[in-house]
This record gives sequence, structure tokens and C-alpha cells, in this order.
Amino acid sequence: MTQDIQHQVDQLLLEQGEYLPLEFLLQEGRLLYADYEAWRNGEFDYLDKALFGDHEHIKQQLTQAADYLQRRGWQAEPIVYHSWLDDTTRRLHFSQNDALDQCFHQGYHKPEDQPQMDLFTDAPATTLFNGITQALMNRNPPEARRLLEQLYDMAPDHARLGELEHLVEAAEGLGTPSDNAAADMQMLQQTLTPLAKSLLGKNSRNLLIPLWRRLSAALQNQPYQSTNPTLHPSYTASQSMDWETVHHAVESEPNWHTDAVLLLRHARACEYLHQKPEALLSWFKLCWQFPAQCDIFESSNDHELRQQWIHFLELEPEMPVQSFPAWLLLTKPGLVRQLPEPDSIPEINDIACPASYVALYQLQYERMQPHAKNESDNAMALRAQLKQQDPELFQHFLNNI
Repeated sequence: MTQDIQHQVDQLLLEQGEYLPLEFLLQEGRLLYADYEAWRNGEFDYLDKALFGDHEHIKQQLTQAADYLQRRGWQAEPIVYHSWLDDTTRRLHFSQNDALDQCFHQGYHKPEDQPQMDLFTDAPATTLFNGITQALMNRNPPEARRLLEQLYDMAPDHARLGELEHLVEAAEGLGTPSDNAAADMQMLQQTLTPLAKSLLGKNSRNLLIPLWRRLSAALQNQPYQSTNPTLHPSYTASQSMDWETVHHAVESEPNWHTDAVLLLRHARACEYLHQKPEALLSWFKLCWQFPAQCDIFESSNDHELRQQWIHFLELEPEMPVQSFPAWLLLTKPGLVRQLPEPDSIPEINDIACPASYVALYQLQYERMQPHAKNESDNAMALRAQLKQQDPELFQHFLNNI
């Protein structure tokens, strides 16, 4: 099993306390949440039709993740998905490929995390409580309200009545446009999100994402303000995992190239949309303009890029963050075929591409030409330029030849 798979699984276990293949696919950028929603709403029969990448490779990834968890002694648990439509008993299938379908419908949790027998699990109030939370997970506000009213009558002193009321009201308000996005966002961040995670657990996203989407609609024409960067559709759409909207919202801002927050959102959206050259350019601009705010390991979803960033930070002697884009061209020379020529990258905040990046790009381009066996006079001149501009980078260039 690759270290990338192990790292992703460990991250899911750390964040969620369990492993679900759905969460793995979303985290890996193999699946868009909007497609998952469409599947739960019955818009297509098999979710694997919406996957990014080769199905056989994805099956291998899921199998490797399961093998890793079994070796750790985690316990398998079948996962069943039902339609969110009226027929909530209809079981959904991930794939016509039985092996891939089985991989998707098997989660893992610690053996000691299994629910213990509770003498009160059959009590009517507990049954109603469980029914309300299940209705919220199934996006069925009328049923949640009906059961909540019964709970009010049966157990008016129930410890979590107020919390359930908050969530049911939020679900009922999804059909009403937000008329105060700032207040609604504060409520969502400070009250509803903690409550949903506490009461709905791993299924809290079923309620929270529509709430974030409602805010995105309210902020559709809201201009970006650096003093309040969350009050913008690029932020709310990122919370709902709507990467197309994030991408569009960022690029709709006239000066988005000059803002670190927007550049970061753009880079992440491009990664999830599998637009690698665009993502890299945004990371490069972050390195060049905002080196103190650029931490690719913490923010990127591109595992290969994260590993390159780690290797870069471990270089001796240490190199400045601004040199990372040029150093990446050393280790991945094929990028010159994907990235635009430096001359076509406009100056931002009076900062152009560093001269060493330009020289190294042109050097790598020269080396990839058919005549590269014998270096041209131009290549020799570029070598001399790079040596003068950045001796440390030039030494790394020699080491990589």
C-alpha cells in the first residue's frame, strides 16, 4: 500500500473517528458531493458513473485502504445508502461491478466503539429522538417536525429538545432565501454546525451542506472584501464542496490574483476539479507574493505536490519559499509542457515571475527538445544566467542533470 493511501486513511480516522469509502472518495477528489446528492436523489442508478479516474485504480485504492484498516484491527461494518426521495427504503447501489460495489459499502470502526446495550433504547422518547435525527439525515423536515411535536408532548423535559428544535427549524427554512447572510452564517458556524455534528454525527453533512448552499445563493452578487473574506460565495461554496462555484466566484473578482485568500481558494478548487496547471499557477503566485502565508502541506489536496513541498523544505541549505516553483521544475521537468510560458504570466502587485524561474523554465524547455543531446548556445547562456541569478538553485539544477 502506498504511503499516500495510508496518510489519507489516517487523516480520516483522526477527523471522523471512523473510515467510510464515501469520505475517502470525496477527500481524494474522486467524487463531487453534488454528484453524490444527485445519486441519493435518484437522478442516476450507479454513483461510480460520476467518479474521476480509472475505476480499476479506484477499486485498488479502496481495497488497499480496507487492508490497512484490517491490519490495524479495525472492524468492518456494512454501510447501506437509501434514496432521499419518498421511497426511503430503496437501497442504492454504487456500481454494477460487484467488487467495487462491495468496497464502497463497507466502513470500518474501532471494535470498542461499537454501541453498547442500553436498557432505555426501546423507551418511546428515545425512539422519537432517533426518528427525528434520522429524518434530518434523510432530508425529510416534515417527518422531523411531526416526530418533534410528539416528543414535546411525551417528554417536555427532554434534555435535547432545544437542540433538536434548532436543527429542525434550520431544515424547514431551507426553502426560504436568506435575507441576512451575515447573521445566518454566524448562526450556522457557531450553533448549527456544532449541534449537527453532535446529534447527526457522520451524517451532519446531509443537513449542513444545503445550509451552506443557501448562503451561497444569498451571496451570489456579493463583492469580495478582504476585511471579511468569509462573506463571499467562494467561501460558502467551499464549505458545501461546490468547487465549480468556488472557481467561478474567485475568477469573477477583478483582482483575485492579488489576494492570498482568493488564490488559496482558487488553488484548492482547481485541484478538486482536476485542473492541475491552473492549481499550480495559483500555488506559484502564493509562493511569489505571500511566502509567509503559503503552506502547501496544510492546504493542498494534491498528494504528490505535498510530498514535493516536504522535500523542498528539507533542502540543505534552506531555500526561500519563492524558489519552490523553480525547484519544482527541476524535479518535474515535464511541467513545462503543461504550464504557460513565463512571459504570458502577468505581473501581480508589481511582482513578475522571478528571473530564476524564467531561466529554469526555458532551460528545461530546451532540454526536452529533440536536439537536447547537444546543448545549444542558448542553453549555455541560460545556465550562466541561472548561476548568476541563484547559485543555490543552479547547484540543484546540476545535481538533477
